[in-house]
Amino acid sequence: MKYLENIIVALDYENRDEAFRLIDTLGERIRTYKIGPVLFTRSGPEVIQYLHSRRKQIFVDLKLHDTPQVVCETIRQLAEMGVDFATVHCLGGKKMLQAASQGCRNSKLQLLGITLLTSFDPMEATYWDWETTSEKSVSQLAFLAQEMRLKGIVCSVSEAKMLRPLVYPGFLLVTPGIRPQLKEVFQEDQKRIASPKEALAAGADYLIIGRPIIKSQDPRVATDTIFLESL
Repeated sequence: MKYLENIIVALDYENRDEAFRLIDTLGERIRTYKIGPVLFTRSGPEVIQYLHSRRKQIFVDLKLHDTPQVVCETIRQLAEMGVDFATVHCLGGKKMLQAASQGCRNSKLQLLGITLLTSFDPMEATYWDWETTSEKSVSQLAFLAQEMRLKGIVCSVSEAKMLRPLVYPGFLLVTPGIRPQLKEVFQEDQKRIASPKEALAAGADYLIIGRPIIKSQDPRVATDTIFLESL
């Protein structure tokens, strides 16, 4: 089977050996893998090196939100490691996003902005006296990412549907919270979810899928099923 170009598999493991095993199990099915904070903290450079050896695209999802200098230097180091995608939090503001862009200049690394996490409950906004909806907040952050010339943003499927007509062509919409119609059950903490077909219909460019694949009894069958559901 050829690469499923629009699926990013989240390596939501605590150790590298499980990640390596999944990468080899899926073989040519998946081209792009996402490394989150848990796996990166313990084994980030080793997993990156292993993905390079398997000729995969690498998405490091650390959701950076720090001073401009710290973010710039972190992005620079990720770029030197040959990472393809990295995330920075749009709430960091213009100076931080500009510094992030400077950090990956003249490299292949592409920046994706984090808007609101798909685990975010809009009711929590009352603690911060936000007089706005989550949809409006996401759109404002998306336009900021576009203004700062990021490659795209990470957003929910419902937000992708709202934003697709508003952002310029080529601006990537990457959607987590993808839940295919599989029989297996796993712990759920996502608030805004959708099926693969719904995500693509909404205008998503990439679908981030973790637990439905990595927690399945047969990751290859799960991946093939997701592909068929997306047609």
